[in-house]
Amino acid sequence: MSGHAAIEVRQASKTYLSKQDQVDALTAVSFRVMPREFVTLVGTSGCGKSTVLSMIAGLIFPTEGEVRLFHEPVRGPSRRIGYMLQQDCLLDWRTVEQNIALGLEIQGQKSDEMMKHARYLLNELGLGHTLYQYPSQLSGGMRQRVALVRTLAVQPDVLLLDEPFSALDYQNKLHLEMLVTRVLKQQGMPALLVTHDLEEALAVSDRILVMGGQPGTIRRTMEIPNDLRKANPLDARAHPLFRPLFQELWGEIDQ
Repeated sequence: MSGHAAIEVRQASKTYLSKQDQVDALTAVSFRVMPREFVTLVGTSGCGKSTVLSMIAGLIFPTEGEVRLFHEPVRGPSRRIGYMLQQDCLLDWRTVEQNIALGLEIQGQKSDEMMKHARYLLNELGLGHTLYQYPSQLSGGMRQRVALVRTLAVQPDVLLLDEPFSALDYQNKLHLEMLVTRVLKQQGMPALLVTHDLEEALAVSDRILVMGGQPGTIRRTMEIPNDLRKANPLDARAHPLFRPLFQELWGEIDQ
């Protein structure tokens, strides 16, 4: 794959040390995420998927190897990264408008122009009417959409997604998948998703990286056919290629 990567992980290994023990979480993990590309990490629990995200986010550092963001070594948290978690982490005492402003406030970026953009995103995701409501008045799917707006409001260059849809019912999961992929395509933003849901991985990704082992490593890269990549997540699930690829991916995970 030619060109400059948005994210590059080079032979990264991670060992956690305690007074009693040493745990090797990752060994020699290498991959790239290109501009505008949506890449997903899948694998069994404990294979190091979330550890990889935390290293890219600058929350932890590899014991060996290197992580780069737009050609620069990752040395800590970066404003260029938006990080969305499974929990929405909305503050119950703040309105929706105040919640979507939180990242801007923390980064010292809050301005009339930035808030106008945040409210635009909220409206694009169908939640313009919730501006002065509180999180307790919202459904789970609505709360997660607010969390997405809060993440995107700081206008990051890369989006990291750690199982952001896993707590939602199937209908809300599909709806949020559609919204996320649409926003990413509109903004030309690269993304890296961690999920246990193999259907989700196939429906939203350009490439899937299959992790396995303890310590975890990348066992296979699956390129998604163009027909699936061009389809929205709902239509992708109905495509004739979808079920055979699912079986193939399941076989990789189930080894």
